[in-house]
Amino acid sequence: MKLLIIGSEGFIGSHCVQFFKNSGHDVWGIDFAERPANNYNYIRCYKNKTAFADVFSVDYSAIINCAGNGNVPVSINDPVLDFTANSYDTIRILDAIRKVCPKVKYIHLSSAAVYGNPENLPINEIDETIPISPYGYHKLIAEHICKEYSSIYNIKVAIVRPFSVYGPGLRKQMFWDWNKKLRSNSEFELFGTGSESRDYIYIKDLVKAISLILEKGSFEGDIYNIGSGNETFIKEVAELFFDLPHITVSYKFNKVVRSGDPLNWKADTTKLGLLGFKCDYTLQEGIGELHAWLNEISEE
Repeated sequence: MKLLIIGSEGFIGSHCVQFFKNSGHDVWGIDFAERPANNYNYIRCYKNKTAFADVFSVDYSAIINCAGNGNVPVSINDPVLDFTANSYDTIRILDAIRKVCPKVKYIHLSSAAVYGNPENLPINEIDETIPISPYGYHKLIAEHICKEYSSIYNIKVAIVRPFSVYGPGLRKQMFWDWNKKLRSNSEFELFGTGSESRDYIYIKDLVKAISLILEKGSFEGDIYNIGSGNETFIKEVAELFFDLPHITVSYKFNKVVRSGDPLNWKADTTKLGLLGFKCDYTLQEGIGELHAWLNEISEE
């Protein structure tokens, strides 16, 4: 199968490249980097200059869109940038598909941020979406655009809503910030109260779920939650993360909840499970691999 990964040099995109390459597929990628970190068919794009119709003229079987801004604080500080990356670029991509390759399968990476603070857990795909950040709003707008092109133009679309994705290669968000504090100070503060919860999904499990949807999904505008189906409190995650390096540290939660951060999450993964999905990694195993990578890059 010939696959195009949009955002192929990013965290999720780069893992997709490696997974599908290792699975024997003909993998192509497009991103802003001058040159790719790994060996694959790479197309460098330029902001506001690359015509997606030219890129899509190759006979791809599927296009996986892993591009966009994935940083909530950035979306709050620069909502126009976030809208451009997460909403406007989505309609540019889909319209190019409509014109050039209307039979291709398109997987769109949205986010659990579209749910905001849900009233009940676990969160089902049909539950109400009430975003609490520009990032969440713009991801939801992109979903509506996907639905538009699915229903009006019959584009083969599947939408995925990853929950809290983590793993090697993610140089932002909670674990990255915690690691910097761990290596610079034996005493520090963590955001929140510790009673917030997340549904953590290891990056390799996320990519496996995307592959399963590509293989078995109906591509009729369907939406899939991608998570572990487990709710874990932040204080429990902190104990696990700071215990594994076997370094004595002292930390406390500062009771400051950052703007745009949800309070509690747990995914209903029944729909994904019907395709045969099960996580391969426990949280402890995933954090173990994350620490191995963090130690590796700290020695570079």
